[in-house]
Amino acid sequence: MATEFADKPANGFALAQIMSESPEVADAYEALFGALRLAPQLASGNVILVTSAEPGEGKTTVASCLATTASLAGQTVLLIDGDLRRSSLTATVRSGDAAGLIEILLGEAEAAEAIHPIAGLTDSPQAGVVGFMASGRKSPRFLGAVDWSKARTALRSISQAFDMVFLDSPPILAANDALLFACIVDAVVLVVGTGNANLDRIRRAKEHLDAVGTPIIGAVLNRFEPKVHGPSNQPYRSYYRGLRT
Repeated sequence: MATEFADKPANGFALAQIMSESPEVADAYEALFGALRLAPQLASGNVILVTSAEPGEGKTTVASCLATTASLAGQTVLLIDGDLRRSSLTATVRSGDAAGLIEILLGEAEAAEAIHPIAGLTDSPQAGVVGFMASGRKSPRFLGAVDWSKARTALRSISQAFDMVFLDSPPILAANDALLFACIVDAVVLVVGTGNANLDRIRRAKEHLDAVGTPIIGAVLNRFEPKVHGPSNQPYRSYYRGLRT
């Protein structure tokens, strides 16, 4: 699969640092990505919304690490900053003032204008290309002018140039944007931050997503600490890591 990119590359160094901090992190994301690829809901689609119930649960980190993991597996990937209100992912990869998701949804930009290759993500020659789409220049209030049927068609057309697409959205209970985006993707991954999770709010977030109808294909328990939260579901993973060369 191939697509055209805007000329200016985005900086992937910060994303690569997340994955290189520990082998345990890399292993966890490999397991997560493998499970997502097997989800039957993605048999006819490849666009995944990564969201959370509340701010601060780590959804942006999860979306970034999934994109990196998919690339290391040889997949071509598009990572989209859909958090129009904070755009922390756009700031992280330093894509600058560029046309992005909001312009694509409004039909005011082409994919080649809005997608930038991420440079410095990995040195692996087997890694797939990672493209990045910023949140865009316009305010979230312009979402009210989006024709969502056309927006879904536009996103599906763009996604056909990639193996996987990850869209980082605002938290569900913080803004309505996530539910709008859920209408144009194929599946949802819900991130839950260990330690600050509120069960009632998680249930509310799931109810909102269920009402939209887009399937939740996974939930990620983020910032898990075995010493605090109990034993891991992979207590012997270090056994195989010691055999790697």
